[in-house]
Parts: sequence; structure tokens; C-alpha cells
Amino acid sequence: MTKEKNLNVGKILNLALQNHKENKFEIAEKYYKKLLKIEPKHFNATYLLGTLFFQQNKLEDAKKIFETAIQINADHAELCNNYGATLTQLGECKSAINFLQKAIYINPNYAQAYNNLGVALRELREYKKAVIFFEKAHRLQPNFIDPYLNLGIVFKELGNFKKAIFFFKNTIKIQSSNTKAYQNLMELYEKTNQEKELKAVITNAKNFIKHDPIIKLYEGIIFYNNNEFTRAKNFLKDIFFEPLSVKNEIIRVITLAKCYDRIGDGKEAFNYFVKANSLAPKLRKLNLYDKNRYLDQITARIKFFTETNIKKWKVVKSTNERPAPIFLVGFPRSGTTLLDTILRSHPAIEVVEEKPTVSKLINCINEMPEGVLNSLEKIDENQIEKIQNVYFDFLDTQIENKNAKVYIDKLPLNIIHAGEIARIFPNSKFIFSVRHPYDCVLSCFMQDFDLNDAMANFLDIKDSARLYDSVMKLWFQYVSIFQIRHHQVKYENLIANLKKTTESVLSFLELPWDEAVLNYSITAKKREKISTPSYNQVTKPLYLHANGRWKKYEKQISSIYPVLNHWVKKFDY
Repeated sequence: MTKEKNLNVGKILNLALQNHKENKFEIAEKYYKKLLKIEPKHFNATYLLGTLFFQQNKLEDAKKIFETAIQINADHAELCNNYGATLTQLGECKSAINFLQKAIYINPNYAQAYNNLGVALRELREYKKAVIFFEKAHRLQPNFIDPYLNLGIVFKELGNFKKAIFFFKNTIKIQSSNTKAYQNLMELYEKTNQEKELKAVITNAKNFIKHDPIIKLYEGIIFYNNNEFTRAKNFLKDIFFEPLSVKNEIIRVITLAKCYDRIGDGKEAFNYFVKANSLAPKLRKLNLYDKNRYLDQITARIKFFTETNIKKWKVVKSTNERPAPIFLVGFPRSGTTLLDTILRSHPAIEVVEEKPTVSKLINCINEMPEGVLNSLEKIDENQIEKIQNVYFDFLDTQIENKNAKVYIDKLPLNIIHAGEIARIFPNSKFIFSVRHPYDCVLSCFMQDFDLNDAMANFLDIKDSARLYDSVMKLWFQYVSIFQIRHHQVKYENLIANLKKTTESVLSFLELPWDEAVLNYSITAKKREKISTPSYNQVTKPLYLHANGRWKKYEKQISSIYPVLNHWVKKFDY
């Protein structure tokens, strides 16, 4: 009976494997499940069924089956690799790393496991470590194309575009039909305003992947960037991306929404923005982020930074001889990138854009024994000087123009850390950028931001308004408690009267007027990449279509009025 059972099991497994290899997934799945009914702890059937689910992007099913397989045999390199890859796709990267490391321990020459470990580290933004593992995978298996492509992606995310282009182009040389290489190259050229190079890549792609919708996507984007909105709309409505290409589908839908916005069809535009934001959870990276966690940070600061608490603080003096830092802050989409580009056009100014300088300062405070915020009460001169030096040491690594007289640290949401900054740098200055609250919140809702805890709030218009309200409450609480030296700049004033508004900012910075600031669009075009969604806008002359945009969406955004009306009055709109 046992011999007959084994023959039956072997026959079923062979049928499953045959259909699996021929990509007849439904039939293969039936055979694997049939076998597991006969022998529930059959390792190969369990492991291969999990692999089958992974190949079909049924990630939760794959995870469940792999967990069962691990219970049967935890020392199987391919299982550990496939399980790790599944966990990475689900956003569980730290757990994934453990299994991928185990796969490498079992088989030190396992190129695919090294590559997948690099992917997990890349998702956690540990880019330097990721590069090491991609390079190791490539050395082990030179014909394995994935690590070569992934090196390009890492260097793109690090901002090293020359290296990224090198790897994408060479991936295409090795494998002329590699869609991901074309896609990344197109995205890079588009985001760095290299339209000529983008068109050349599209032309080349048509020879090898001519039916892939990625081509029409970027052709549509080119039309949009050149104000051919109806033509762009027609191109983009003619294509669709499958669930596995959700990132491209989001780009398509958002660009379509922007086309309708520019055409003047607010209702249709809003529907597409809602659709684009509804797709974000399918990226699965959303699992890593929590919108409420960011709101909790703000709430904690509102409770802590009160007059009663601040009166308890020990008076300390700064002995650092360096000029106090200057910060450009505000709510996202309030005009900080435009102001940044204008100010950096002045020969005496360098703007350090969107770098984790303040994070270094906050990390130092968090590491103090008294607690995250409580340590600010009894901090002494030596501790303050140490934290100042950590900030300046990192800032110096980001500075390119050593001859500039003024350095501006620009990251809009550093605004929530103005209390900590004021404690460490009592003489610091803040340039505070403001835009009509309705327009500001609407614009955040309309953007395809890289997700993090803060940006996760922008997937819903009401959440966007709630975050705006919390940030502004905290900022004005800081202003009322600390003697913060700040200068408020209205976005609308900047585009209506560039010279007068910029002169007032330069006066605050104690710098003379320079005609170079009027040619800010030339400065923008010279920059390799602008690190925000505003890159296409600030490379063009001042535009007015985004001013008062909310009026086209009065009905669609009516739910945010009660939350924002106070700020509309506060900023005199």
C-alpha cells in the first residue's frame, strides 16, 4: 500500500511540476493541492505551491504556504530565498533579511539570494549595504541581469545619475527587451528635464518593446510637459497597466488628472486624483508607514512645548562661533521649492535641499538618557555644543559652494521640530512659506509623493487638511513661546511680485539684492535633479494657473473648509 501511495504521489508531483514549468498555474495548483491531501507534510509540494503563488503575485497565500514549509524543513536555501523575497514584497523587509541571510549561510554562492537581500536593504533605504550585495550577486553570476539593473535603481535613488544611467544602458545592451531598464531610464531623464535623451530612449524602446504601454506613458508625459494637454490625455487614456505595474498605473492616472485640471474639467480631474490615491495601498510599501504615527509626533510636541514647561528650562548659552543656521520651512506644496530655487540663484546663498540634517540633531536628543523631549529641560552647554557640532559636521558634507555666505537648510516639515531647533540653536532663523490653505492642501492631495509617515496623510483630502491644521497649530505655538526669528513669505506674493517679495527675504538674511535671482529658471535647469514633485514647474517662468486652483474644486473639497477656515483668516486670504 505504501509503495502504491508513493508511486501515486510521485506521479502527481511530476504532473504538477510539468504544468508549473509550462506556466499552467491553475492546473499545477490543483495537482499540488491534491498531493498535499494525500501527504500534508510533503515538503516539495508545499514549497513549490508557495513558489507558484509568489509567481502569481498572490503574496499572502505564498507567505502562508512558505510558513508551513519552514516548519517542515527550515534549512532549505531556495525556500528561505523565496520566503524572503515574498516578505520583501509585502513590506516586511526586516523579517525578509533574516531568511535571506539564512539562505546565504546555507549556500554562500547563491547569487539570487544576494540580489534579493540587496532589494530588501534598498527598500529600507540602506543603499550602501544594498550595493555591496548587488555587486556580490553580479560577481557570482555575471549573466544574471537583475543585480545589474538593481545597481542602477540604487544609484538613481542615491542621486548618482551618471552611474544609474551607466547601469540602465548596459542592462539594455545585455538584454535589449528589458522593460524595467527602459522604464527607469525614461523616468530618470524625465525627472532631470532631459527631454532630448528621453525621446531617444523612447525611439530605441520602440525597436524592442514597441507594444509595451510604458512607451505611450512617457510620450504622454512629454506632451503634458509641453502644454499639449488634450493630446497627452488621449495618449494616456489609450493605455492601462496591469496590477503588477501599479507604480506606472499611478503615474498614468495622476498625469491624466493633471491634464483634466489644466483643461479645466475639475470634476473629472478630482475623480482621477482619488483613483490614483486609492491605488497607493497596492504598492505595499504603505505597510511600512503609519499616518497616525506622524500625527502623534505633532500631538506630543503640542503637549510638551508649553509656557509652563519652558519656564522650567535651564538657561544655557551657545559658545559656537559659527553663524546660527537658517531653515526654510512650511507645509508641503506651499512654494518652498520655488523660493529655494530663487534664493539659490543669489551668488551668496547655497540651499541644502531635503537632507536629513535636522534628523541628525533630533537623533542626538533622542539618545539622551532623560527621554525624547524631557532631556531638553536640563541640557547643558557641553551637550548643546556637541549636538550643534553633529549638525554642522553633517551639513558640511552636503555643501557644494564653500564660498557662499549664507546656507539655508530646506525641508518643509522640519517645521514640526522648530522647538528642538530653537533649544539647540536659540539664534536660528526661519523662512516660513505660506500658501492659501485650500490650494496647499489640495495640491498635496494631487501629488505623487514618495511615501513615508507624513506623506501617507496626503492619500485622503480630509487627512491632508487635518495634518495641515495640526502643523500650523504647532508652529504658532512655537512662535508664541520662543523668540523665533522668522520671516513669512506668501507664495501668491512671490508669483505676483517676485522682486519685491524676494527683496524682503534678502533683507531678513542681511544680503544685498542681486539681479541673478530674477533668472531662477536658468538655475533650475542647471540642477541635475530637484528633490520634490515641483521640478517641472520651477524650471519654467512664473505661472499663475495653480494660484486659486481650489476654486475649480469647490464642491469636491467642501469637507475641508471647516478645518481650514481658521487658517484662511489667519493668513488673511
